[in-house]
Amino acid sequence: MDARRFDRTARAALAAAVVAAAIGLAAVPAPTIAFGAPEVDDPATAVASAALDELSLVDRAGQVVMTSLPGERGAVLTSRTRRQLARLRPGGVIVFGENYRSRAQLTRLLRSAQAAARAGSAGSFDMLVSIDQEGGVVKRIPTAPPFNSHPRLGALDRVDVTKRQAAATAVALRRLGITMDLAPVADLDEGPRRVMRERSFGRSSFLVSRHVAAFVRGLQSSSVAAAVKHFPGFGGASVNSDDALATITRTRTQLAFDLRPFQAAVAAGTESVMVSHGVYRWIDRRRPASTSPAVYRMLRRDLGFDGVAITDSLHADGFGAAARTSVPVGCVQVIRAGADIALLTGSLTDALRCRAQLVAAVRDGRLSRARLDEAAVRVLRLKVHLGAGPGDATQAGG
Repeated sequence: MDARRFDRTARAALAAAVVAAAIGLAAVPAPTIAFGAPEVDDPATAVASAALDELSLVDRAGQVVMTSLPGERGAVLTSRTRRQLARLRPGGVIVFGENYRSRAQLTRLLRSAQAAARAGSAGSFDMLVSIDQEGGVVKRIPTAPPFNSHPRLGALDRVDVTKRQAAATAVALRRLGITMDLAPVADLDEGPRRVMRERSFGRSSFLVSRHVAAFVRGLQSSSVAAAVKHFPGFGGASVNSDDALATITRTRTQLAFDLRPFQAAVAAGTESVMVSHGVYRWIDRRRPASTSPAVYRMLRRDLGFDGVAITDSLHADGFGAAARTSVPVGCVQVIRAGADIALLTGSLTDALRCRAQLVAAVRDGRLSRARLDEAAVRVLRLKVHLGAGPGDATQAGG
């Protein structure tokens, strides 16, 4: 099937799905959404559910928080960071360039972080460890693959090369103790005035879909979870939500094209999808995607995704501008809307405040216990898939 015919087919099928998802979305309250627990016949879900039963409310809330290790560049953590990790017991951490000096140093740092979190006795699961290792302009470990950017791989247009580079990336990350790559980028290149141009595989939804699927399969073939981003498509944005409010004014037809690579990622078995902070006027003009129940309904019901939905960083300036709330309250909003992980890139103190807000929200009824449990089970199930569950030897470098 040629690219033009494929895109016409995708346009017809996905436009119908988008229209169905968008019916009745204007000006409604934001309820606590429960989309149904993960499939119980999955053995990993059974393990995760059993583990959840052993966790307190506080530790369940901790599982849906992923935080950075700000300023940590030594081979081991500072004593203050160790104490905070032991207290927080987060579901995961994210690694940035500021944490990296050498491969040996980062490996020891992540081992130290895992040990600190386990010292809090939150259960027998390791933390997820994530990183933005796309290649090109977003590459936290400069000496590790992928050695080509998404635009370069798209221009080459050999999915076997894309898959091999992603697999090599996964091997390198896994050796360091990193289990999740916040990649690939599924956004379309919408031209020189759009912020994703240097990070996109290309303009054609057909081409981008093929390479997104190949990148997902390559990463996950070596037991590193992919987190495809930025749902429901950020190619139409002219500003980065890290820096400012991003409003995306896409038509129904354009949004159908934007969704095509995410559908391909789901079909390829992606473990995770990152939800953007853009405001999509045609979907929900009042809320950023990360706090919009309509966006999560589209992801779950229309695309059939049952993996982990992770937000972009809640410390992004664009999130604050769109959500008009504090980061801790924002944690409640994103989990209530349908996210499974609230990504934080500020201080560990902020992460502790987020966990406290989640616990308080369950107790006062702003967040249902069922929604929190659903999210926590998805996170624990992902850890089982990655070999970070009970009885698995998953320490960094192991």
